[in-house]
Amino acid sequence: MSGALSLSPLPEGVTPRSHVIFAGCFYAAGGVALSVFGPGLEAIREEFDLEYAGVGAALAVLGVGYIAGSLVGGSVVGRVGARLSIITGVVVAALGMTLAGASPTLTAFLGGLVLASVGWGVGEVAIATTIAGSGGRTAVRDLNLAQIGFAVGAIVAPIIVGGSFLCGWGWRPPVLLGGALASTVAVIAYPLALETRPYDRGPIQVLAKGTLTPIFVLIGVAAALSVAHEVGFAGFFAPYLEHQFDLDRALAAGFVTVFWAGSCAGRCVGAWLSGRLDLSALLVGSAIGSVGAALLVALASPLWMSLFGLALVGVSSGTLLPSLLVLAVRHNPSNAGMAVGGVIAIAGAGGIGGSLGVGWAADAWTLKGAMLVMPAVMVVAVAVLQVARFLAAGKVASSVK
Repeated sequence: MSGALSLSPLPEGVTPRSHVIFAGCFYAAGGVALSVFGPGLEAIREEFDLEYAGVGAALAVLGVGYIAGSLVGGSVVGRVGARLSIITGVVVAALGMTLAGASPTLTAFLGGLVLASVGWGVGEVAIATTIAGSGGRTAVRDLNLAQIGFAVGAIVAPIIVGGSFLCGWGWRPPVLLGGALASTVAVIAYPLALETRPYDRGPIQVLAKGTLTPIFVLIGVAAALSVAHEVGFAGFFAPYLEHQFDLDRALAAGFVTVFWAGSCAGRCVGAWLSGRLDLSALLVGSAIGSVGAALLVALASPLWMSLFGLALVGVSSGTLLPSLLVLAVRHNPSNAGMAVGGVIAIAGAGGIGGSLGVGWAADAWTLKGAMLVMPAVMVVAVAVLQVARFLAAGKVASSVK
C-alpha cells in the first residue's frame, strides 16, 4: 500500500537551508570523531591488552552513552530548544573525546567514551528533531542530505588514522582531533537561530508511553539492526583486512573509508529517491540490498571483491537510519523530540549488540566468520520492516473505515 508507513498527514513546510547546512557540519564533525575508533581498534586492543570481545565491549560503551544522551535529548529538546541542546551536547562530547584521547588507563578511556557518546547523542536528537519535525515532505531528503556530512567525516577518519600510524603517532591524536571538532561545532552553533516547533510538554513518562506503540518499537528495532550492521563493518573491517589479507595496519585502516564513501553515495541516492519512491519501499529495498552486499564482503576471496562489496554495503544501507528517523516523526508528529530520541536510544542498543556480537564472533569463529554476522542481522531487519509495513497498512485501513 503506497504510503502505508506514512501514518499522519505531512506538513508542507520546508527545512531552512541554513539548518541543513549546519546539520551537515555537525554530522561531519561527529563522523570524524566517532569513526576514528574502528580503524584504530587493533592498536587500542593491543595497548590495553584486550581480546576482541573485550575491545568490542569497550566500543559498546559508545552505544550505552548514546542511549543515555538520546533519551535526555529527546526529553529536553522540546523544552529548552535545539540551540541550547546542541551546544550543551557538543561541549560534553568535546570533553569526552579529549579524555579518551589523553587517557592514561582503560578506565579513563571508557569514561571518555561515555561522555563523548552522551554529548553526541544529545546533539543528534536536537538536529534530527529540527529537520524531521519541520521539513514536511522534504524531511527525508533533507535529513539524508544532512547525514551525508557524517559519511564525509567518516570517509576522512580512516585516512586520518592511517596517516597517524604512518607518522608513528598512534591512535590518540585522531581522537583528540574529534574533541577539537566538537568544540568548533559549539562555536558555530552559538550565533545561529536554530528553532524547533513547540511540542507537547506534558510529563515525560506520559509522553514516552504515548510514543512506545508496536509500530514505533518496530521502527526502533529496525534502526538498531541498521546500526549493528554499520558498527560491524566500521569497527571490525580494518582488523579483518589486516589478518585476512595480511595488510599493513595503516593501509587496512585507510580502506575503511570505502564503506563510508559508499554510505555517502547511499545517502545521496536516498535523498534523490525520497521524492520518487514510497518511504516503506525505500526502506525495505535498502535492507534487502544490504543483505546481498554484506554476503559478498563475507564470502569474497580476492581483496578487490571484498572492497567492492563493502562499497555496495555502504550504498545500500546509507539511507536507512535517516529515513527511519523521519518515519518515527511521522508516526508521532506532536512529540517529535521524544520520537527521535526514542529511536536513537533503541539504535544505540544496536550499537552495543553489534560491538559485543561481532567481537564475540571474532574470538569464536575468527574475523572472517564474524563478517557473516552482518548479513544475518539485515535479514532480520527486512523481516521487521515488513511487519511494520503490514501493521501500518492495517492502521491506515482501520482509520479509513
